[in-house]
Amino acid sequence: MVSGVIAGAAAVLVGVGLLPTSAGAQRAPLDSGTQRTSAAAQALPGGKANFVVSVGSFKANTTTNWMRLGYYVFHPSNGTVTGKWWRWNQTNKRDVRVDTPVLASGCGATKCYAQTMKRFLTGATETVYGKYALNGSALTVAWPSGSGYVQEKWTVGRIQKSNGSTDGSLVQLVWNGVGRGYTATSGYAFGSNASLNTNASAATLMQPANRIKYAYRFNGIVAGKLTGGPSAYDLRTFRQCADGRCLGSASKSNPGNGCKAFPPGDTAQSATVNYYLAHFGGDRRDATEHWFRCLAWDGKTHTQSCYQKNSHVKPSLQVIDDSGRFRGWVGAETSFMTTKANQSTGPAINDMLGIFKVGPRVLS
Repeated sequence: MVSGVIAGAAAVLVGVGLLPTSAGAQRAPLDSGTQRTSAAAQALPGGKANFVVSVGSFKANTTTNWMRLGYYVFHPSNGTVTGKWWRWNQTNKRDVRVDTPVLASGCGATKCYAQTMKRFLTGATETVYGKYALNGSALTVAWPSGSGYVQEKWTVGRIQKSNGSTDGSLVQLVWNGVGRGYTATSGYAFGSNASLNTNASAATLMQPANRIKYAYRFNGIVAGKLTGGPSAYDLRTFRQCADGRCLGSASKSNPGNGCKAFPPGDTAQSATVNYYLAHFGGDRRDATEHWFRCLAWDGKTHTQSCYQKNSHVKPSLQVIDDSGRFRGWVGAETSFMTTKANQSTGPAINDMLGIFKVGPRVLS
């Protein structure tokens, strides 16, 4: 991981308190998953209906890893949940990098269109109807699979303000494992009662309250090896681009062995990293991407172009609280290995895949 905007130093994560049992009526747990049964009325998790969620399955030395990013909407009257998401894996759900319609210009990064995954340019590609049960702070979400269900287990956690009091405008779901037969290994989720259409523009992200250094936590797989841990994401280094939907930044880091030539000011020990953030859809979606500038530098003609192969691409969904305030993101890294532009032909063992959360921003 490069330093600068996404720092390698450990970041202090926001304290999360467990939701007290009294916050939700005691309910019977869901069935074990062997039979399809009807759902019963349930309380909302932490009193919130709309969640942004990233879930993944990562196992070392395999090419069966997968991620999905999307929305959970809970319906308390009948204990059901609607999931809408984008899904990627290393076999039949690979995807290719494409340009968003947002050009980064005049904001520090090389003048290029920010890229994301082709599938993420449109609305959620899958809709699934499940059910849930809430028992105190223990949340079980069950999704249909064959004639039964697979189960995700979460703990509903309250967010704390800087003074230690409870922030009632947002809740966090903390991953607590899965039921039998489900391969998911990790997840991140935040929820509120704000409409899923409520979002923050790039200009809003540059407001002083939002332009801060965020805690960042991730886990995934790189070239067959598991990776993860705390880091940071620093919006203070970004500037708004000429196209107001885009933010850009540039910082220096060691490029390793990836570059054969270097633009003026860069060396084999210290090279420029371009960072892009495009609010391209007018909804919760953001496209984030970064790559070393030297990867697209032509040492013979001394010209700079836009990198079209193995950039780090991270589809992201904004976290918005009850009051419509921006608080962070959940997302997925979908950097499928390719040897040619507009392809993802592998080898799959060299893919860089993961899920992450950024924030939440702490209220005072």
